[in-house]
Amino acid sequence: DPLPLPVPVWLPFAASAAAAVLVALAARPVAVLAARGVTGLRPAAALGAARAPEPGEPGRVRTVAGAVLAMGGVSAAGAATAQGGQAAAVAASGAATSLIIAVALLGPWIARVATRVLGTPVRRAGGVSGFLAARSAAAHHRRLGAAITPIVLVVAFVCVQLAAGSTLERAAGRQAAAALRADLVVTGPAAGLPAGAARAVREAPGVKAATGVLRSGVVLAHREMGDPKLDRFPVLGVTADQLSGTLDPRVTAGDPADLTGRGTVAVGEDRASDLGVGIGDSVELRLGDGTEVRLRVVALYERALGLGEFMLPREALAGHVSVPRDQRILVRSADGGAAPAVRRALAAYPGVRVRPATADDVRIAPPSSNQDDAMVVIGVGVIGGFALLAVVSTLSLITVGRRPEFRLLRTVGAGRRQVRRMLVLETGLVAVAGLVIGTLVAAVPLLAFALSVTGSVPYLPPARYGMLALAVTVAAGAGALGPGWSGGGRSVLGRRT
Repeated sequence: DPLPLPVPVWLPFAASAAAAVLVALAARPVAVLAARGVTGLRPAAALGAARAPEPGEPGRVRTVAGAVLAMGGVSAAGAATAQGGQAAAVAASGAATSLIIAVALLGPWIARVATRVLGTPVRRAGGVSGFLAARSAAAHHRRLGAAITPIVLVVAFVCVQLAAGSTLERAAGRQAAAALRADLVVTGPAAGLPAGAARAVREAPGVKAATGVLRSGVVLAHREMGDPKLDRFPVLGVTADQLSGTLDPRVTAGDPADLTGRGTVAVGEDRASDLGVGIGDSVELRLGDGTEVRLRVVALYERALGLGEFMLPREALAGHVSVPRDQRILVRSADGGAAPAVRRALAAYPGVRVRPATADDVRIAPPSSNQDDAMVVIGVGVIGGFALLAVVSTLSLITVGRRPEFRLLRTVGAGRRQVRRMLVLETGLVAVAGLVIGTLVAAVPLLAFALSVTGSVPYLPPARYGMLALAVTVAAGAGALGPGWSGGGRSVLGRRT
């Protein structure tokens, strides 16, 4: 792996301070421009504006812009399904961004639809409080849209970031399981299996095929979106004459039996398309010890997510690793009962074990380092945390601004518990609507990405989605219910009236 550049201790703090200053400098002129129209009003006009009802419909320009962005997002997702690799990821990311902005612009319209869909169950489940909550939501679409938008943002962003990696990992596991034809695997010490172990297994009675597997890595220099880039890929070194009996990479062109010598390579179909190479063309790679080699492509295969982007002959890797020993020997029995014979054949080799083969014995992990995983987690945590803060602050401001409405409800006879329950039901409506809409917004680009890259539907572990839903619900409750139970809200919803 390339050595990471040293990062000074002071750099993160300096970057945070610089970002805070830039945000403050940018926010000040925006706030001044926003307040200019309000501060210029005469007192009588300001009172009239304060009592004016909420506009019934959003502006035409806003609606048209939102519709255009929504159609653009769907079109970008459709384009992603016809592409592959990095191009599909870029198109899917653009689709997600366009759809999130479209939801922000079309918030009042979306809130109206959400009210119609969720209003009936809220009324039925909440009695008088449910009726009040449904009527309040139906009468204030702009307010409801402003409350839903930050929830949609955090849900869509987190789902896209987490589900993309989970989808690739799940597809890799499935491809590795489908490619595995061996029923037994031989493992040994961490230093690898002895040199004669693979031959001894092949000569054992009842063994139909046996393939030694040597794991290593290669570095590919290529251009991505016009910029030069170095990528490291884990690879398998295999024995070609036994490969078809133990592993099925689903070859689409060429013959894996030609994967011999030190100058050949098999390439994943999508990677070959990105590189613009085919059977008989050459690919330049750097092996594990940094040696640069030019390899001739002899086969293309589909199951690259599970088996890796490149597959090399064992002898091509053996001279470029610190310990040129097989980590695994894949064994296919003629009748499924060769395990005792294999154990007897390996009795002379201490520390060798024979067990049923699983997909993990051939599965290649996605080409990401611990630093990449950490950056994803940090990025999701930071941006998701800011989005949750936006949820809390937005809903808090909305609730504080509704205190006159709560006082009016108390004046006309609504009980304190009824108003509290109304607020709880409204918060639940906002949280559910935001979760559903955010999930749908994320599902469109994720479906396009998953179909183009893995050929399957996107996947997010239920536990992760449950944690996201819990975080959103807690944030919505803290923002909407907190001001009603504390501070100035106590005079309306608290003990004192």
